Amino acid sequence: MKQYDLITIGTGSAMNIVDAMIQENPNIRVAVIDKDEPGGICLTRGCIPSKILLYPAELVRTIEKARELGVDAKIASINFQMVMERMRTLINRDIDQIREGLSSSKNIDYYHTRSEFISPYTMRVDGTEITSKMIFLCIGSKINIPPIKGLDKIKYHTSDTVLKLTRLPESIAIIGGGYIAAEYGHFFSSMGSKVTIIGRNPKFVPEEEPEVSALAKKELERHMTVLTNQEVKEVKEVGDRKELVAVDRKSGKNTIITAKEIMVATGRGPITDILHPEKSGIRLTKEGWIEVNEYLETSQPNIWALGDADGKYPFKHVANYESKIVYYNAILKKKVKADYHAIPHAVFT
Repeated sequence: MKQYDLITIGTGSAMNIVDAMIQENPNIRVAVIDKDEPGGICLTRGCIPSKILLYPAELVRTIEKARELGVDAKIASINFQMVMERMRTLINRDIDQIREGLSSSKNIDYYHTRSEFISPYTMRVDGTEITSKMIFLCIGSKINIPPIKGLDKIKYHTSDTVLKLTRLPESIAIIGGGYIAAEYGHFFSSMGSKVTIIGRNPKFVPEEEPEVSALAKKELERHMTVLTNQEVKEVKEVGDRKELVAVDRKSGKNTIITAKEIMVATGRGPITDILHPEKSGIRLTKEGWIEVNEYLETSQPNIWALGDADGKYPFKHVANYESKIVYYNAILKKKVKADYHAIPHAVFT
């Protein structure tokens, strides 16, 4: 069995702590485990690639409004394939750099595979048992797929798979009315797709203040259709298109939406089950997130959780903040409480 000074699961914000520990102790031994590409959700399939895509989308909208400022400008064409390839090139470059750093570090054993607890402080990784008295859980989250009739029988996109597109869909229906739907609705409509957003909540981007929600809906409806308070009950393929049946949650009236493609953007949920946390003595919340105290320590002493894994705020800047809290408490042995009284965020539309 391999013994480490630290085991960290995930290569996102937990790496802030790992880097600091290596600088302070050049002899430290760390196991870094990630089943996905290194860099965390934000870099590989979250906020960074989406914002790279949203920049050309914003340029399109700016050029469209240029005449209001006395500038006569026109868009001759949009090379969707080039827009997507630019994003993938930038992201893959950063992923490759992180992978090289992990693989070449004399302090790190990098496991690009799944892992699971077999007992407290002991994990099985690729057939090997490893152990440490300190473990960081920065495992991220997974996409929520709602139980919609017929969804499992058709091809659909998520915020992961749209990053692989090479052709612009002529039309796309986005299931979900939150910030992911808003941002990708903005992107696809700017590129030239006919977009329909179908939100279950009575409010569009329901996390926002009512005035912000109403204004965002009004502005986006200049370029797309935004439906709220609609429950998608069924999807099916009709010829070369997809058909969605949505039911108004107040009136019960059915609405039929047809589109070339469907994107599911109904949020993210916990991915803790793959770790078998019950074998480690780590408690979960009723929703399945890792339960932590105000110092971000789990129910098992010296096992800590941060980022999406604790189910608090799914933002990269919050994960970075939490990495500082864990560093103060786990490494410096202080007692610093996580404070979430002011969490800035933005929706890019």
